[in-house]
Amino acid sequence: MIKINSVTSNIGIRILSHILFWVAYIMFFYFQYRFYSKDFDSAAAIYSLSLTALVDVIAAYFTVYFLLPRLLFKRRYVLFGLYFLISATLAIILQRVFLYYVSYPIIYGEIPVKLGTFWHINPFYSFFNIYTVVSLFAAIKLLKYWYKHQTLKAELENKNKTSELALLRTQLNPHFLFNTLNNIDALISTNQEKASDAVIKLSEIMRFMLYDANSDRVPLDKEISYLESYIALQQLRLKNPFFVSFKNEVDCKSMSIAPMLFIPFVENAFKHGLKNIVAPGIEITLDCNEGNINFEVVNRYSDIEEQNKDATSGIGLINTKKRLELLYPKKHKLEIRKSTGIYKVNLTIFSK
Repeated sequence: MIKINSVTSNIGIRILSHILFWVAYIMFFYFQYRFYSKDFDSAAAIYSLSLTALVDVIAAYFTVYFLLPRLLFKRRYVLFGLYFLISATLAIILQRVFLYYVSYPIIYGEIPVKLGTFWHINPFYSFFNIYTVVSLFAAIKLLKYWYKHQTLKAELENKNKTSELALLRTQLNPHFLFNTLNNIDALISTNQEKASDAVIKLSEIMRFMLYDANSDRVPLDKEISYLESYIALQQLRLKNPFFVSFKNEVDCKSMSIAPMLFIPFVENAFKHGLKNIVAPGIEITLDCNEGNINFEVVNRYSDIEEQNKDATSGIGLINTKKRLELLYPKKHKLEIRKSTGIYKVNLTIFSK
C-alpha cells in the first residue's frame, strides 16, 4: 500500500510540474503582449495563446516521448529526420488553422486582408515559434535523463566496487589461513605447547577477521594488534625470538584504515624471506606523519629459492594492490623494490 501511494504521489507530482511548465509558458507571452499592445483584450489573448500552446504541447510530447526514445536514441537517423519533418509540417499547418480560423476572428472580428490567405505562411517563423519551446522542453527532459543516468551509473559502480572488495577479501582470508594452518601443523608434532599457543593466537586473529575485518574501516590500533598477533604466531616456529623487528611509532592510533591492508606484505616477508640469517631477518616499521600513514617491510631473499616457490604465492599481494586502487584511488603510494638480496615494500596512505 505504501509503495502504491508513493508511485501515485510521484505521478501526481510529474503531472503538476508539466501543467505548471505550460501555464508559465502561456503567461510569459501573455505579459509580453500586455506590455507591447495598447488595445489589449486579456480574455481573447489567453484564449488565443492557449490554442497555439496546444500545438506546442502536441509537438513537444510527440518529439520528446516518441521521436527521441524510439528513433534518435536507437540511431535510426533517417526515420527520425523523416518523421520530424512530417510532424513539423503538420504542427505548422495546425498552428495556422488555429490562428487563421479561431484566433484572428476573435481578436480582429474578421480576418484582415493584410494577413493574406490561409496558405500565406512564413514556415521559418512558424517553425521557430513552435520548436523553440519544444527544444526547451526536450532540453529539460534530456537533462533529467542525463542526471538519472549518471546517478544510476554511480550506483552501479559503487555496487561493483563493493562486490569486488568482498571478493578480494574472501580471497585474502583463505590465503592467510592456508599458510597459518601449515605452520600450526608443523608445530603439533614438535612442540605441543607452542602449538596450543599458536591456536590461541589464531583464535585472536579469527576474532578480528570475523568481527572487524568485515567492516569498511577499523581503528588503526586494532590493525596494529592484529599485526602483533600474527607476528607472535609466526615467531613460535622460529628459533630466534628477535628475528622480526616491529617498530610501531604511531601517534595517530585513533585514525581508521581498511582492515587487513598490511598483513599480506608481512605474510609475504615470512614466506619468501630467508630464515638462516642474522637477526633481524624481517624489519617492519609503522608510523604517522602529518596524518599520513607510512608502512615499510624489509626482508632478505634468495633468487635461487624464489624459483622453487609455488605459483600461487603472489595472490595476496595482487589482491592488496587491487584493494588499494579501489579504496584509496590517488590517495596512496606503493613502492616495491628488489636490490642485492633485499626486498623492500613502502606503502604510504595519504590523509588528503
